[in-house]
Amino acid sequence: MKANPSNKKYDYLLENNQGYMDYVALTFGKRKITYEELHDRIDKYSKLLYQKGVRQGDLIGLCAMNTPESVYLLYALNKIGAIVVGYNPFESKENTRADIEMTRPKMIITVDMNYSNFKDYEKALNFSPILYSPLMSADDIRLKVGYGLMQLKNGNFVLSRNNKLGSLLRKDLSDVVVEDSEFMPGTVSDILFTGGSTGVHKGVDLSDDGLNYVVEGMNELFPAKPGLIHLGNIPFGHMAYGRSLLHFTLCNNMEYALTLKAMPSDFYDELVRTQAYAAVGGPPHWTSLIQRVGDELVPNRKLKRGALSSLKYATSGGEAKKKSTVKAINDALHYCGSDAILGDGLGATETWASMFINNGRIHHNDTVGKPLSTINVKLLDPETGEEVKKGESGILYVSGPTVMLGYHNNEEETEKVTSYDTDGERWINIDDILCEDEYGEYHYLGRRKRNFVSAVDNIYPESLEDVLGTIPEIREILVTPISDEMVQYIPRYHISLSNPDVDLKELEDKIYAVVLSSFNENWLPGSIVYYNEPLKRMSNSKIDISYYKKIDEEDMLKGKINNDEGRQLRLNKM
Repeated sequence: MKANPSNKKYDYLLENNQGYMDYVALTFGKRKITYEELHDRIDKYSKLLYQKGVRQGDLIGLCAMNTPESVYLLYALNKIGAIVVGYNPFESKENTRADIEMTRPKMIITVDMNYSNFKDYEKALNFSPILYSPLMSADDIRLKVGYGLMQLKNGNFVLSRNNKLGSLLRKDLSDVVVEDSEFMPGTVSDILFTGGSTGVHKGVDLSDDGLNYVVEGMNELFPAKPGLIHLGNIPFGHMAYGRSLLHFTLCNNMEYALTLKAMPSDFYDELVRTQAYAAVGGPPHWTSLIQRVGDELVPNRKLKRGALSSLKYATSGGEAKKKSTVKAINDALHYCGSDAILGDGLGATETWASMFINNGRIHHNDTVGKPLSTINVKLLDPETGEEVKKGESGILYVSGPTVMLGYHNNEEETEKVTSYDTDGERWINIDDILCEDEYGEYHYLGRRKRNFVSAVDNIYPESLEDVLGTIPEIREILVTPISDEMVQYIPRYHISLSNPDVDLKELEDKIYAVVLSSFNENWLPGSIVYYNEPLKRMSNSKIDISYYKKIDEEDMLKGKINNDEGRQLRLNKM
């Protein structure tokens, strides 16, 4: 019988898992956990949390990493009916403080390595934290001991056993009865935070059935069969995309291969180790499979023939993939015996991540595919507010059960993105620019907040970055706008060099030639900044745009930016 998505996440999961309890649900190193064991652990964790005073509607902070304990905690809290606030274990103490003040949880459960981020709030919020090690389920005793000593040294420990998850689980909980919580449509089940790369950092109120409907939509675009392996590398404690992949995998009775090695440098090794059938990574993960030799992109030297023969679906997400690298990545996959074709997608925290999916096999290479069937989309002209025709670009608006309830305690920001049509349907402005082609697939053109006008041209930074990424000497590039009173804005290029010994004059000649062949003079830079190291990224692997905008502001104040030549060039054309 088909599971009902209009339900709590845990109940939807349990209903889907009936008949597959002997299948492997999670792996962590050499440890295998069946679906029967998964539900037994969720049941025990829910009793423990209920005994500790967690009740339906309570805001409970969870700072988690990709371990079995984190999965148990997420679903146990949901079973009780608590609202899970996903804090980022890689975030700074200052930003964590801001997120805590925004949400003010009743309790915080955290991996012990991040305890220092929460210590100051125990008395202020009158809560007692629960700490656990990300290596609780690890096999390597020496690694666990070494990690424990490091946390003692750093002060990330509590003396009381009543604050240690491992100790609490050894108690007899057989007499604890968890009161059933009722699913209530339109109520908050989770609060996750937007990345903050553009605009205001916000908490996003999401619902149980929203994530269930994401799974329903993904089921129509990906063939998911019981027993198949999905690599569990995308953080699910604080990232909506990671949470949707976890829920999708488990609700389809697949095996989720958890790993703490989530960096691009570990990606290939983890794909080989887990023999994953499907995997998701950001562009840096997939480009780790290739290297540049002269002017060519070729398979990385560490790749071995046949090593990825189990991999059938490969998806890029998080930020736009670079067209210049896609063929080389597919060649590298095929070199390793995989017949996967690199797919893509488009998502937002406001929609439990997934909105559009290109699974690589049934969609054209240069699109983000088609929208999930459980989400409604429309593209509106930013000037008229009318829907655009196929082939025309417009601002993305979405509606449906997967869409957020609003920004947490922030009615002003919620109202900015919310509108209603004549039928009373509620729509959220995602602020991405897309266009639909003749096949019903969508092309991503960029974030409207990143776009700017230079003289008489609309500049789309992502399109410019994609074209310039074809130049071998450029490892990464970010385009930022520099304000100008005469021509509105002038582009500035932040370029990470592939080789520090490159001839910059020759490179600039190449840059100008490429830009002029694809665009026009208004897309040329007023200034270029070169870096020998990779561009700075946030914890979600996206390039930290705000960091480079701050560099721009500082350089402007110091008089380091001279756009006289770029301004005159544009004035001559106007």
